[in-house]
Amino acid sequence: MTAPGTVLDDRELRCVLAVARSGSLRGAARQLGLAPSAVQRTIAAVERRLDGVLFERDVAGARITALGQVVVRHAQERQDLETGFAEEMARARTAEVGEVTLAVGLGFLEDIGSQVLGPFHAAHPEVTLRVRTGGTDSMVEALTADVADIAIALHPAPSAEVATVRSLPQPLGLACAADHPLARRGEGSGPLRPAELAGERFAVMLPGFGLRALHDEFTRVHGVHGDVVLETDSQAVLIGAVAQGQAVSLLPPVFLTPAPPGSDVVLLDVADEHVRAVRAELMVRRGRRLPAAARALLDTCAHWMDSQAAR
Repeated sequence: MTAPGTVLDDRELRCVLAVARSGSLRGAARQLGLAPSAVQRTIAAVERRLDGVLFERDVAGARITALGQVVVRHAQERQDLETGFAEEMARARTAEVGEVTLAVGLGFLEDIGSQVLGPFHAAHPEVTLRVRTGGTDSMVEALTADVADIAIALHPAPSAEVATVRSLPQPLGLACAADHPLARRGEGSGPLRPAELAGERFAVMLPGFGLRALHDEFTRVHGVHGDVVLETDSQAVLIGAVAQGQAVSLLPPVFLTPAPPGSDVVLLDVADEHVRAVRAELMVRRGRRLPAAARALLDTCAHWMDSQAAR
């Protein structure tokens, strides 16, 4: 059996990673610029030392085993540490370099563009920024798959793979045209009761957006029966329908800031503690060591959220 503390060297770990990523010994050999026999000998030697099989080999290729997955995770962590070390060294010697991908929900694009990305790029001109947008579910998926380094999304579902760095209150209200009957109830009427929304025509985001999940949960819990007359993945289309009096929608303040040109939309308080407690979250993948440039952008995003919360 393997003695405690057995360590695989970098050459062995690179070989294991190459086989796992390519799915075959020949593919790994091409990646590494080695003969297939050399890769096979290395894998066999590692398996003898670990007293187990890393890959099941057959004519279809090499299928990773449970033991192989453990070794691959260790190899990836070692690689991440080495990458982080190299980036920190580069940062210490010269200006920051690198690439950062931010996944951000639709409603935050305006503020992120002007208050986060602009100042960050001015301070770190050598860093390449990439911005992905879409629904909450796709933002979280991009984060957990390491397609994005950082994500900002509204009302994400709890996940053991995600760590929240900051959160920002975004209480939902009922967005409607200023001349809508609900907007003319009078100042002394108090917050809207969920029952008052029965029979309304709603504009909603498509499934996969945090706002859609909140809408569906709100109407289900309160038994609000209304017609969904518009589903969209466009913030502008949804706000346009509300502004023209075609529909109402449960929205956070960020969706209406700045106000759409030429529109007259109001956001009415709703008497529901759940929608009042909605938050936007700044997230990273749990356990991932971010590159230096990504950490710098994360700090900028956190500072922006802190400043918004202090208002």
